[in-house]
Amino acid sequence: MTTTEIPGYVAGKWTIDTAHSDIAYTVKHLGLAKSRGNFTAFTGEVVTADNILDSSVTVEIDASSVASGVDGRDTHLKSEDFFHVDEHPVITFRSTGIREDGGDYVIDGELTWRGKTVQVSLEAEFNGIGTNPSNNNATTLGVSASATVNRRDFGIGPEGNAFLSEKVKIDIELQAALNA
Repeated sequence: MTTTEIPGYVAGKWTIDTAHSDIAYTVKHLGLAKSRGNFTAFTGEVVTADNILDSSVTVEIDASSVASGVDGRDTHLKSEDFFHVDEHPVITFRSTGIREDGGDYVIDGELTWRGKTVQVSLEAEFNGIGTNPSNNNATTLGVSASATVNRRDFGIGPEGNAFLSEKVKIDIELQAALNA
């Protein structure tokens, strides 16, 4: 899909609308069931270029905003055993390129978590551009993206832990408003 085939596509800088976006994770516990959570505080920017493949995205996540729905688990995730938020308060993603994959896209980038940077490829679906009446009719874009990472690549959690899978799925639902 070229930018000329995307209705309403414009080049510009977009601010992530955190009220209408979500960054979530899923990890298997005991190999039996999936444990889920998300991050409630993050900021970021999308820069769309004339050619969508030249666009970029940056995101900063407050690691202490992890929310699994269980206070004790959240406290443990923030500890030195996992995210170590006292020393690594921010998780960042910076795209390094975008490529087409059929009718969708892949956003390649660098994910820095707990002080370690790893190359990550997000499978992304460009959901379109429209007007958001709840935000002064701001021009708004939508993107869904996901990736699976190995938590051990970032030094997260104990190695060889039978309680927690090493694979962590990250799911992102993003809306961003075009800067005026």
